[in-house]
Amino acid sequence: MTPPTNLEIEIKLELESFTDYLKLVGFLGPIADADHHLNVFFDSEDRKLSGRGAALRLRAEAKRGLVTFKSPISQKGTAVIRREIEAVIDRAKAIEVMTGRSEVLAIDEEPVRVVKKEFSELSLVKLAEFQNDRQSKVFRIGDYDYTLEIDKTEFSDGTVDYELEVELHNEGQLEVVEEKLRRMFQKLGISFIHQRQSKLERALEREPQQS
Repeated sequence: MTPPTNLEIEIKLELESFTDYLKLVGFLGPIADADHHLNVFFDSEDRKLSGRGAALRLRAEAKRGLVTFKSPISQKGTAVIRREIEAVIDRAKAIEVMTGRSEVLAIDEEPVRVVKKEFSELSLVKLAEFQNDRQSKVFRIGDYDYTLEIDKTEFSDGTVDYELEVELHNEGQLEVVEEKLRRMFQKLGISFIHQRQSKLERALEREPQQS
């Protein structure tokens, strides 16, 4: 069965320090779910995908793998909006591709088929990788339950970022959700800063320089 194309609408907020991260996790109380992610992005040597704002990501979670094609980002106010196509694969298969023992283009899933169709005769290599610890908490705002994802991301150069991501059900909820988060951060003494860069953009900036 072909996976649906989803519209991803997110608010991403930067946490400036480990202290801010701890404040937020402590305030939210018991976490509904926690997972460790290994993320690898693929592109051609001349970066045809990222040059058009697209991305192909392979992720290994605790019990499964995911392959995801992300379209170029657009902005709606302070929200990040992009379409994505995602498919679940075996975790062992994901690790096999991540470690170079198999080709990412050999994965027979819709996200990879889209890349092959839109970028013909493409040869892909590992573009960037990073590890991510994600804690999730369901939080009620207005008439909806939202999943708050608190991320600790370690990049290849050893630097660490912290952030909060909240996925919205539709664009009409943006103002209500953002105001609730703003008040929460103010109460906790955390600066309210939108994270304008994707994790991939930050990973590319921090890739160790080749000598």
